[in-house]
Amino acid sequence: MTYLRKFFAQRGQSLVEVALFLPLFLILVGGVVEVGQMLITNNRVNTVANTSARFAADGGDDSGMAVVALNTITQTLPIDTALWDIWAIRGIVNEQGTAIIDESWEFTPIYGEGNTTDFATVNEGDVKTAVLNDLQRNAAGEIDAGSQTRAKDIQFVGTLVLFDAESILGLNIVLQDFYTVQAMTVMRTYPSSPNTNGCSGFPIAVEESNNRSLGTGSAVAFPFPDNQAYPASPNQPELADFPANVPDVPLREARPGYVYKIQQGFGTGAFGWISWNENPPNTALENSLTWPGNSMDYTPQPGGRVAGFIENGDPSDRAMHIGDRVTSRTGSVNGNGVGAQLQDSIIKRRTLRLIVWKNEEGGYGNQGSNGWYRITGFIVMRLHGYKLSQSNGGSWILAEFISWDDSCGQVNALPGQ
Repeated sequence: MTYLRKFFAQRGQSLVEVALFLPLFLILVGGVVEVGQMLITNNRVNTVANTSARFAADGGDDSGMAVVALNTITQTLPIDTALWDIWAIRGIVNEQGTAIIDESWEFTPIYGEGNTTDFATVNEGDVKTAVLNDLQRNAAGEIDAGSQTRAKDIQFVGTLVLFDAESILGLNIVLQDFYTVQAMTVMRTYPSSPNTNGCSGFPIAVEESNNRSLGTGSAVAFPFPDNQAYPASPNQPELADFPANVPDVPLREARPGYVYKIQQGFGTGAFGWISWNENPPNTALENSLTWPGNSMDYTPQPGGRVAGFIENGDPSDRAMHIGDRVTSRTGSVNGNGVGAQLQDSIIKRRTLRLIVWKNEEGGYGNQGSNGWYRITGFIVMRLHGYKLSQSNGGSWILAEFISWDDSCGQVNALPGQ
């Protein structure tokens, strides 16, 4: 009996020790798993920033940076826009190496909805300072006496990424259910120049001089009762879906979040479809609207054709700049094919670089099969709806202003000019 009492006493003591230690052990194991997951996620987000910035350093544009970023995270992280905020960064350091030239600085959102946990803490001025410090650091990562000389006249590109990772074990005693992982990569490009050799774009040309944001003072009904519109009722957007919108503001004075309904046509305030070169096949428009676009695709096709941009009147020019002429798309539009591509960009909240032109002498030519627009600039917009039928008020697109894109399109000066 004494032996049995001692056996059960020892066994009871062991159970108590296990009961006391097991929760601590499980928390320790869970912590190791969480930390391991955090390290993996941090590495993946850094890869997104590095790959996107490298693409830009090789001459890639903002829309392409977003595509590269999404391709990098496919199969490894969710691509839900609510979990990401990604910015493209561009600029030039002054000749003293002490500051970034204000006119050259660009901090452009290229993906996301502003919903990440740390989005509100992002300060553009702090980002600008961090970029300059990064360019000034030596190989050891230090700011030293040679920092200003090291950074002067440098043209740079970069990517800032925020991603909301989920706590896989729900240990929100230490972590929130979602926490933001941040990464920034900045790369130097040479030579220093504010210009680029050409731009990509989507085949939509917007006349810039007579578009006004929706709301008070607008003659346009909102939401749109037409059952031929997309999205269909009852899912059509409402004005309340755009809290940043300010009514009745001209397009040239737009700020991010302002929304415009743009009618199809050839005159003031209208939009038109574009053919990147003359005599395109019937499927050219829907092909050009397929993400990420084909305005710079010069792969030979049957008959020697290419899909990419060729300037109207100058077959030797395959680099799209401000001042170039783009061919207007006339004739019937394959509503199903074009609509499918527009819907895909709307659902995935893509930002699209569109062509801008001006309804003035020399700004366009003809309105038939030989029509063209002269490029006055590039605008980044996000589509939220459209109608492709000419009945009941005609075709239109509903587009949210993101930014004017001044990073491309200016013709480089030749040496000595």
